[in-house]
Amino acid sequence: MSSIVDSPVHPGQRVTVSIEKVTYGGSGLGYIENFPLFIKDTIPGQRVEVVVTKVKPNYAEARKEKLLSKSKDEIMPRCAHFHECGGCVWQNLTYNKQLEYKEDIVRETLEHLTPADDAVRKTLPGRVLKIIPSPQVFHYRNKLELSFGYETMRAEEQNGKRIYFDENPSIGFHKLGQWATILPITECHLYDEQIGTLLADVRRFMQDTKLPVYNPKIHKGLLRMLLLRRGVHTEEQMICFVVNGRKKEIEPLFQHFLRFGGRPGLKSLLVVEHMGMNDKPESPRIHTLVGQPFIRERLFDLTFEISPFSFFQTNTLATEKLYQAIQQGADLTQRETVLDAYCGMGTIGQYLARFCQKVVGVESHPSAVEDALKSSGKNRIGNISFYKGRVEKLLQDQLKPGGKYAFDVIVVDPPRAGLHPQAREALVAHAPSRIVYVSCNAATFSRDLGEFLKAGYELRTVQPVDMFPHTAHIEMVSILQKK
Repeated sequence: MSSIVDSPVHPGQRVTVSIEKVTYGGSGLGYIENFPLFIKDTIPGQRVEVVVTKVKPNYAEARKEKLLSKSKDEIMPRCAHFHECGGCVWQNLTYNKQLEYKEDIVRETLEHLTPADDAVRKTLPGRVLKIIPSPQVFHYRNKLELSFGYETMRAEEQNGKRIYFDENPSIGFHKLGQWATILPITECHLYDEQIGTLLADVRRFMQDTKLPVYNPKIHKGLLRMLLLRRGVHTEEQMICFVVNGRKKEIEPLFQHFLRFGGRPGLKSLLVVEHMGMNDKPESPRIHTLVGQPFIRERLFDLTFEISPFSFFQTNTLATEKLYQAIQQGADLTQRETVLDAYCGMGTIGQYLARFCQKVVGVESHPSAVEDALKSSGKNRIGNISFYKGRVEKLLQDQLKPGGKYAFDVIVVDPPRAGLHPQAREALVAHAPSRIVYVSCNAATFSRDLGEFLKAGYELRTVQPVDMFPHTAHIEMVSILQKK
């Protein structure tokens, strides 16, 4: 094994490297004397000058300083903020190349990170199917979160206290690792095409009202976030201002926010109180200025009411492709009972209910369970029920093996961290004939896959679905069959 001492690079060193491939997470990979160097914001075929930032025993990380030569696959990005924002790492690649790289990343991650015998690992890349592309390559997002903030912020010590000076209030995105300041944006080609007009209106609103912008360092200021949602199929739109204030302080200001009430398609104009320290409010108080506190969206023939903080897949049209892949992989019959674990607001389970005898959804977040119960009632689905609680606890308690339900098929859609070890054990204890594992993280799926292989399951297929064009994110539907 190499050591830092005998590695060919050291922190602070400036080197020139050719990028040979992309890796999980989207970084480019080059080599110095066969020593791997990971560099963000690079693509295969580029030659770049970099500064080494971190050296580990088996690899190093570097920061791109200068592009020396372009890749033959490189194209002009559509967005003016591409090189600063960090949201779209691959907008300078053709879409076909993006898909090709994502397929390759899934195959390599499975082969290199799955804890299994070499002979088994070598078979895993062959299980990966051709990636399903997103029906929309641009303007596919149905949700966008923008932050109010300051372009620059400096601090001085005065009388033993640190005083912050914030400058140039604006609206935009936080750059990676820079949570205190924001990058102002005027366009985003992942969201609705009218975003530029709306942002121009918001900037005029800020100039006209002079409402103070939130400073996360001292937790003062009113305007915190602008949350936008839209129904792709219904064309309903939501504008939601998240503010650092209580009702008695902000109620006199509602007339200012009402200037956004006349926008076409607007079905929900909201102001949300959020006094907490975290970006995401835990117990938001929602004030409806126009319309209702939700918008509607359809998936297939199902309708869902989406509130500001509902979990709903970000790419509506690609979600339908994802759910079809889940249904086809699950290969359900009308005699089978399905567990939908980590079900969120129950969208997967409600779609699968028509293909099986019974669906049982499990979700720990109370508001998501409320959304699931409400929408399944309005969609008139009679063969679905929901349980509130953690998967690992419920499967060993109320839904334990030999109890009320015998699960023939289990669908899991866990967070990026993957399955809790106890949840994995509880799933295996139910011994379903098939497990459908929906994952947004190939690395944690590979880890969990190793445990399922040990427990007597085999990997039949992995179906990548591109839910997030121009980013390195990959969604996968994997089918595990009990031997």
